[in-house]
Amino acid sequence: MKLRRIVFISSMVLLPFALAALAVVGVLFARQGGFAPYRVPQGGTRTVANDAATLARGEYLARVGDCQACHTTRGGAPFAGGRAFATGFGTLYSPNITPDAQHGIGDWSADEFVHAMRHGVSRRGVLYPVFPYAHFARVSDADLDAIYAYLRAQPASAEEPPPNRLEAPADSRRALVAWRMLYERPGQMPPLDPNDRGRYLVEGLGHCAMCHSARGERGSLPAQGHFAGGVIPGIGWYAPPLDRIQLERYSDHDLADYLRQGTSAHGSAYGPMAEVVYASLRALSADDALAMAQYLKQVEPAPLRPAPADVHGDAVGGKGADLYGDHCADCHGKDGEGKPGAYPPLRNAVAMTAPDPINAVRMVLYGGMPASSTGNPQPHSMPPFAQQLEPEDIAELLNYARLRFGGRDSRLSADDVRAMYGLVVD
Repeated sequence: MKLRRIVFISSMVLLPFALAALAVVGVLFARQGGFAPYRVPQGGTRTVANDAATLARGEYLARVGDCQACHTTRGGAPFAGGRAFATGFGTLYSPNITPDAQHGIGDWSADEFVHAMRHGVSRRGVLYPVFPYAHFARVSDADLDAIYAYLRAQPASAEEPPPNRLEAPADSRRALVAWRMLYERPGQMPPLDPNDRGRYLVEGLGHCAMCHSARGERGSLPAQGHFAGGVIPGIGWYAPPLDRIQLERYSDHDLADYLRQGTSAHGSAYGPMAEVVYASLRALSADDALAMAQYLKQVEPAPLRPAPADVHGDAVGGKGADLYGDHCADCHGKDGEGKPGAYPPLRNAVAMTAPDPINAVRMVLYGGMPASSTGNPQPHSMPPFAQQLEPEDIAELLNYARLRFGGRDSRLSADDVRAMYGLVVD
């Protein structure tokens, strides 16, 4: 009798806490969309046009969305998946999205495809947020249908990507439901107006914020970090903020040309941005590139945007200046002005002004090359210096260059440079 009384009293004490916990879970579950995202359409009779005009439009939109680059391994069949994406929780491999019925999306209906693009849930389960479904959710039905028609018209491939290699609990797709409850807020991301072309492409198919935003807890993208810039997870490159302050030195047409050509009087695209230009943005029409540029130049700085560099900073001579004169000045100029049409300027370049020196270090260590495009058909490459300069020298050189040309009080040490020798080179 005494035990029953203890159990009863304990239950009555704990009941309010249990009910409160259930209420919180219910609210969070509702805010991530309730049960609707997990109701994957079964079958479907809706047909999508596959005429030449629709397929051409789908190809263009798929290029803008960078679908092939993410779903193709180097030297592999287009759209067959298998590209590795390193995260803080392990490595993910992109899926096969060719028309193969067993390994791809060959037996997916149009409704099922749109559902996966919009909600990040397919017949295979909840998709990892490396896939930018929160951005694709804002794309029109007509555009998603055109992409579906284009993908269905591609050659089928039976290639099967490797299994993901993730740490617990991220290795369970069920755990993604909890992640979505904490960070997914579809109600705050209304559909975009296709007529507002720049915003539609930047915030939708272009999913620019996936790289150019500050990350929050567990890889989330908090609203206050939107376009605030940050280090891209897994690959280490720093993506700068995208807002009117960062882009003020570009005219609308300068920035539009940079998006399509990967180079400008203010700098060139290297690393992942060079790949985006080559695989995606160089296909932009002139009007769409201009619309994107005009939109980006109107974006207000995000709350999490790092403080801009004091561009009036300067540097005196010394070992760093001597190293710059010996190894850099012939191409980038004594005053960092570069050579138009050949070598990019260093003055006010992102690698010089960024709060994180990682881009500058990896460019000196491993070199790089801008994208080849119609406006820059024979880009000049940056040679690697990892075998020519000691870590102490690289630190001295970059501390000098970042202060002189970027206004950054850079204090790299030899140990900092050594720690970056293991950077991913893709």
